[in-house]
Amino acid sequence: MHRKGAPKERELLCGRLIDRPIRPLFPAGFFHEVQVSANVLLSDGKQDPDVMEANATSAALMLSDIPWNGPIGMIRMGRISGKLVVNPSMDELTISDLNLVYACTKDKALM
Repeated sequence: MHRKGAPKERELLCGRLIDRPIRPLFPAGFFHEVQVSANVLLSDGKQDPDVMEANATSAALMLSDIPWNGPIGMIRMGRISGKLVVNPSMDELTISDLNLVYACTKDKALM
């Protein structure tokens, strides 16, 4: 364990949110270790950065020479007063009765 301790539940869930849609897009038989580090340097505090981190991960993989069948796109959907809201703010999510994260390629849904 590091001095900082183990990752918190929030960090684990965010890592899984990024990992799950990108993992199946690596080619069969590709067993090399790949690590992407998403660090939030600045935030307005209104948006949860996890969806942006997943989209940034997709962009980083597309720019690399790693064999990967991306890109992916990820959005968060909320429903407030019966209306769907794309990428709601954290304040809007507190009153939303839906918190759905959707990831896909241009051809298929991933998560």
